[in-house]
Amino acid sequence: MKIHNYQLEKFIVFLHSLELERKASRMRTRFKNLLLQQLQVITTEVLAIDKEYYRYDENSQPIIENNTYQFKDIEARNQDVLELTNEFFIIEQSEVNKEMLLSIKDSVLNHSPSTFKGDEADIFDGICELVEQINYE
Repeated sequence: MKIHNYQLEKFIVFLHSLELERKASRMRTRFKNLLLQQLQVITTEVLAIDKEYYRYDENSQPIIENNTYQFKDIEARNQDVLELTNEFFIIEQSEVNKEMLLSIKDSVLNHSPSTFKGDEADIFDGICELVEQINYE
């Protein structure tokens, strides 16, 4: 299963909103923890990118004006962050992950609310595309 890093947070929030019981809830928690770990890695890497591009004062402290960090090259910083967020996080469709992934697929496709509108509909569509990658034969 391939998930863009920029999709992680919306996927986590969506999964958290599902009303699931017992085993399906445990599988969701297990899967969410994987996503949360990756989100933490991304957050740490964005912070490292930011530190590379901050403008620093004579005391080696980042310069902040109007509650905003100042960057040496905002375009290059944004490009680096964009590249990072467009990278894929891959969850192997292995035997170890089989039960969890199949449960997540079932939860999203069969236990989600029946109607969505606006942004929620777009998010649901994207999440369905992600879980439809899960295919065990």
